[in-house]
Amino acid sequence: MKNLVLLSILLICTYSYGQKFSVSPNGLRDANNTEKSFIIIPVEGKTAKELYDQAIKYININYKSPDNVIKGKIEGEYLRFNTYAPHFIIIKNVLARAPFNAKFSTELSFKDGKIKYEIIDLEIYSEANYPLYFTGSGISSFFIYNKEGILKREDAKTGVEDFFNALILSFSLFLQTDKVQEEW
Repeated sequence: MKNLVLLSILLICTYSYGQKFSVSPNGLRDANNTEKSFIIIPVEGKTAKELYDQAIKYININYKSPDNVIKGKIEGEYLRFNTYAPHFIIIKNVLARAPFNAKFSTELSFKDGKIKYEIIDLEIYSEANYPLYFTGSGISSFFIYNKEGILKREDAKTGVEDFFNALILSFSLFLQTDKVQEEW
């Protein structure tokens, strides 16, 4: 029953939460303004310092080696951390399904009541080391859009969006809590 309630809350938040990434031929963009490569996460009633501290706490809880993933920080203002995501997405390739891994950096900038959230240095590649790019053409790589900007891999676009939007949702929900709730 508890899991059903949690799932319902997550689904409601997913559909009602307005801050999302969209995959375009130019990469990850704010779904509401494709000119921007970042989103703004509003967090009412919290100072930049409180938001920074919550972000550090989120990394400490969700990463095995938090000190190794944090690559840059200015207390209360800025935070950059790296993520490796094995089996990031699965793409249909002829008759097989190919798993793709990802490496990326997340940059966070903090102001009172809001966080600028941006994914940089995104690398997506198959287990056989074939890269996945947002736009292009060729034989030894995968592309979500062709050179003309026509969508070629709907499953890849959806998979990338779902992954990053789930990260944003998880992070946003964490920021809204005043303390980490644990069951003993």
